[in-house]
Amino acid sequence: METVTFFNSFWGFFTCRIYWIFLAVVGVCFILQTAFSQEINAYKTTGSGDFPDLSIWVVWDGAIWNPATIKPNATHDIYIDQTHTLRLIGNESVKSVFINAETGAGQKLNLNGFDLEIYGSLNAFSGAAPGISSGTWNSQNWIGNSITSKLIFKGTSRIIIPLGAWSGFSTNSRYSVVFDPGSGQELTIEEPFKSLSFTIKSGTVIQKLDTSVIPGNCPTFSFNNETTVYGTGPFGEFVIESGATLISDCNSEILFRSSSISALNFDLQNGGTLILEGNAPRIEAANFQLNGKIIIRGGSVTKNFLTSSFADAVLPQSIRDLELQGPQNLNLPNQLFLLGNLEKSGTGNFITNTTSLTLMGSNDQEILGFPLNVRDLILNKPGGIFYPNTDLNIQRNLTLTQGTIDLKGNDLFINTGLTGSINYSGGSWKNVGLLTYYGLPATLNGTNSTFPFEDTRNGGIRKVQLLGNSNGGNLSIQFTEYKGAEYNSGFDDADGTDILYRLFSYFQFSGLSPSANDLEMRISADKLIVDNVDDLRIVGTGYAAPGSHLPGSDPVELWARRSLTFADLEDINFTVGSYRTLSILPVTWLEMSSKFTDKGTLVSWKVAQEKDNHLFEIYRSLTPMTEWEKVGLVNSDERSETINEYEFLDTSADRFKEYYYRIRQVDWDGRYSWSEVTKASKSTDSFAKGLVIYPNPYVSGDLNLFIPNFEEGSKAMLTVFDGQGKLIYSFIYDEYSFTQVVQNLAPGLYIIHVVYDHRLFSGKLIRK
Repeated sequence: METVTFFNSFWGFFTCRIYWIFLAVVGVCFILQTAFSQEINAYKTTGSGDFPDLSIWVVWDGAIWNPATIKPNATHDIYIDQTHTLRLIGNESVKSVFINAETGAGQKLNLNGFDLEIYGSLNAFSGAAPGISSGTWNSQNWIGNSITSKLIFKGTSRIIIPLGAWSGFSTNSRYSVVFDPGSGQELTIEEPFKSLSFTIKSGTVIQKLDTSVIPGNCPTFSFNNETTVYGTGPFGEFVIESGATLISDCNSEILFRSSSISALNFDLQNGGTLILEGNAPRIEAANFQLNGKIIIRGGSVTKNFLTSSFADAVLPQSIRDLELQGPQNLNLPNQLFLLGNLEKSGTGNFITNTTSLTLMGSNDQEILGFPLNVRDLILNKPGGIFYPNTDLNIQRNLTLTQGTIDLKGNDLFINTGLTGSINYSGGSWKNVGLLTYYGLPATLNGTNSTFPFEDTRNGGIRKVQLLGNSNGGNLSIQFTEYKGAEYNSGFDDADGTDILYRLFSYFQFSGLSPSANDLEMRISADKLIVDNVDDLRIVGTGYAAPGSHLPGSDPVELWARRSLTFADLEDINFTVGSYRTLSILPVTWLEMSSKFTDKGTLVSWKVAQEKDNHLFEIYRSLTPMTEWEKVGLVNSDERSETINEYEFLDTSADRFKEYYYRIRQVDWDGRYSWSEVTKASKSTDSFAKGLVIYPNPYVSGDLNLFIPNFEEGSKAMLTVFDGQGKLIYSFIYDEYSFTQVVQNLAPGLYIIHVVYDHRLFSGKLIRK
């Protein structure tokens, strides 16, 4: 009864509105006290001084502040009160930093050229410590005083710049910021942050957009813009190192200065990751190095690629790897230079129909998860292979400068929009299912009508050129590959010339508008065994090709040539043939060297298979690009079945100059070949880089192998394949057994493989 009476009296007391207001105020005060109360063992300054000076610190024990007995460390929060300046005299560590930000606060933290590691957060407050969270006030050099100082954020995942507890108002911030929490840790920033530079060394930094306001407020990274330190700008650098990640929710103001001056550099290093979740992300920087991976994700509306808008900013166009995650589409820029991969891992699509894409990486590059349909494609790869992984559709121009495209059996479509063409100066493609060239130009030349098919079965690039005036149409080319060549082909060319061999691989052409216009076809014999380009012919697969033979041209490209009409292309298999047995130069160069001696420069060389060789002429030059001077002559020993060694002593050489030497071998018939160039030095370099078989072609007698770096008594595994790739013999190599095996072979072309010293050497042998 008494209890009930007390409760009713208590309830009656608070039915009046005024008492509810009183209760609310008390509750709010209690909540604020709880929210902003300092942790036990937190430190607070009592005056200005050096960080290790215990006399400037008091410590909170949960009830009162007591004099400090040790300096703060990584487990302690520190409060720097109004008008106090805390100065570092060495590198230090703390948990969270709370700085009084009231008017007149002045400089609060003088880093003095040292590093402060922070394992908690960075905060500004007003009132007596622990105070109430507030933004920083505009102040000259509020933190810093040394451009070599650093704030280093370490520790576990957390918010390091809380919402409402910081700002970028301090005019000058003479320190750099390093985020280094370790792998797998996340540091979140909710307010603008200013420094000389920012570096993410490890873990992930999240730039969290404040969505409580419309439009959302971006906690921008901005930079000290003191002209006395950095001139007129741009100012500052943002670096994402290998293994580190930046996630940004923002559109504009990812990097920002209110004065519209860009950051000096945004550096996404190889192995670093930039994740952009805004619909139209923008980074204001005068320079970009985007060598890491960029991931676009978040939202459901079509996104735009990374841009810049400031007058002194550049438009980022060169990237390494770009991945599109989630359901949204992504508009790629009009021009994009790609050093790595494009990958689609969500349901959204890359929009590339207005993009000119330049592939320029030195390693392999891939298109992953989608078929590439691009306006223009420029292949300018100094190394590696480009893998589209599906059909490749180029709407306008395909420019080939250097590098290789591997279609893996998929189709290649060029100029599907009928407004472009091929622009060829180098490079190749391989494993093409079907090549279709839409809207063939009216005038075909070596630039717009060179088709560089890599011969994956026989080596080399089997280029095709169609030269002449066409009636247009959509040209399709099918390259069917087989290993080897047919020896003693057994048919004549149209002029009665006996065709002795023809390549098994062949080309088929279709789709052109028929016409009687003259056409010159060229097919290259790159990497085939050809000495004299005049031996080459374009033939059919077991029959004469239509049209008439033209003399071969270019001893480097090794063009087989034929005159025909555009109407002759349909329903014919075209390939490379020869009317002579494969011709071999009379000398096989093995080694060459030159070195200084007391009597002059000694030039030495070693050769094999000196069939019909007459003499050697020795030439000298001060640089390889100048005219060569003949300085001597050595007659041939004319021993065709042995390795022969020669020397020439150049006594006229100035002992104080360095010379280059090369040798011209001259045949009795006037044919000749050149050695490579050697520079006179105290060491010699091996000239032979691969397997040498001699004599070749082989009829009878001893057969020799030169294996680079082969030592007497060593073992090497030797295998013999026929021209179709069928294994014939496999055994441990020695000269006697090799000769015996080859003597039992039928006439034809054979491939010799030698495995020695964990290396594979290959060569071709003709058995007559």
